[in-house]
Amino acid sequence: MGRAIRWQALIALVGIILLASILASTAFDVSSVTVPVTGGVYTEAVVGFPRGINPLLSYGSDLDRDLSGLLFQGLAAIDERGEVVPALAESWEISPDQRDYTFHLREDVRWHDGAPFTANDVLFTVGVMQSDAFASADFPAPGYLSDLWRSVSAERIDDFTVRFRLQEPYSPFLYENTIGILPEHLWRSVPIEDMPRSILNEQPVGTGPWQLTGMTALSARLEPSSFWQGPDPYLEALELRYYPDYPSAFAAFDAGEVDGVSRILPGNLSTAHESDEMAVFSAPLAGETFVYFNLDNPNTPFLADPEIRQALWLALDIPATIDQALQGQGIPASGPVMPGTWAHVESKKPVADPKSAARMLADAGWIDEDGDGVRQQGEITMSFILLGDDEAVLNSLAEQWARIGVWAKPQVVSLVSLAGDHLATGNYEAALVHWQLSADPDPYPLWHSTQAGDGQNYSGWNHRRADEIMEEGRSVSDPGRRMELYAEFQEIFAEQLPALPLYFDVYNFGVNSKVKDVQVGRLNSPLDRFHTLDQWYIVTERKTVEP
Repeated sequence: MGRAIRWQALIALVGIILLASILASTAFDVSSVTVPVTGGVYTEAVVGFPRGINPLLSYGSDLDRDLSGLLFQGLAAIDERGEVVPALAESWEISPDQRDYTFHLREDVRWHDGAPFTANDVLFTVGVMQSDAFASADFPAPGYLSDLWRSVSAERIDDFTVRFRLQEPYSPFLYENTIGILPEHLWRSVPIEDMPRSILNEQPVGTGPWQLTGMTALSARLEPSSFWQGPDPYLEALELRYYPDYPSAFAAFDAGEVDGVSRILPGNLSTAHESDEMAVFSAPLAGETFVYFNLDNPNTPFLADPEIRQALWLALDIPATIDQALQGQGIPASGPVMPGTWAHVESKKPVADPKSAARMLADAGWIDEDGDGVRQQGEITMSFILLGDDEAVLNSLAEQWARIGVWAKPQVVSLVSLAGDHLATGNYEAALVHWQLSADPDPYPLWHSTQAGDGQNYSGWNHRRADEIMEEGRSVSDPGRRMELYAEFQEIFAEQLPALPLYFDVYNFGVNSKVKDVQVGRLNSPLDRFHTLDQWYIVTERKTVEP
């Protein structure tokens, strides 16, 4: 009897082990994973208040540009490398003489109200920019847009084909077609001179991935467009809440009012990094800071010598300036083209070497003869006034140049005064100048000799070969040839240094850690922080997965 019970117990034990093995095997065969699902509202603190949610009126405000960029599309768009890619146009052709641009429009696009997008919308938008009202000084749009489009003839070939003819080749023209298109069926009854005051700027209808579904004095709510042909976003909505300044926006995150902050200033960065709830995202932004020299100022003739400018650049420890004056928020620059873009040629600024810089100045005949710490040559001392709006950067540069016997005298001025009273009039010796870089690397507006005086070549640089490169570079459409030309231009720029490249901007923004899959690359503008918005998610669920 006892033996029988023992055998029964043994058989039962074997059965239990076998069952456990089967269950374990099944567990390996069937598992679950967490996957994103639709739902959740992302709320971001932004600075300012909308004044014109209209791609033709949004140039004066980051918030207006953000909203317009999410709601509207152009014929083309710009990717992270700064290259032009299709948007409302699925393709285009450029004529052999590079004056005719034929755009083939997508036929599946709908405006947010369901109306079809056609060539009529494109011609209407171009017609607005070609109008006398748009060219008026009272119209809140950049003058260059009017100048450009008034020189272009536009033709409707059929419902989904348009052709533009330029008076002369202009290779950056594709970039100009990234401007958002307006719906002709809604705007045609509004006189162009009344456009800035139209209610349509508060009730915008675009073709973009998001549509405006609500706006108050405190916020704007965007939801995915039901007519969008691209990937469906996971987020149920995006809400932008308005604050008067960036410190207030950052405080709103701390108070739990929002899930993100559109921009974090350097003064708040350490607090942001210490936060358990905020993930900080940093990316290069298409903006660069230089030291400009007035090459024609008789008070500082030595600045016209490229060898002297090379010595001044060699003396600068730019990474140290970035760390000390900008809290690390900058990327050292070695030239006028942003890294990561198609026209950039990899090069490096020489490592700071004050001793070699001092020797270069001495070899050029600049000696501190009276022991006052400042070099001189005859009656001229190596000193100049250094203008700018960032006192910390000005002082850092001045201190470094003082070590090699150069007296740069920092003078803080507002950006408005710097631009209008000094750069535009040529009334300066040296200046700290910041440029928002264009998506197209065309250097003509800033460095061609014809742009000195009345243009933006504030240094007054005049270099024959550089001029030839810039002229050809904007007249050819072949990307390979443009790359060759701009590579040579960057070599000449590095030799001549009409301005000293200092650093590229860094853009920081914060997002609550509960928001997943936020990704960021190089930014052409702050709007590009939303480049992968369709992939962001908040809500998840467990899903069974079988191999």
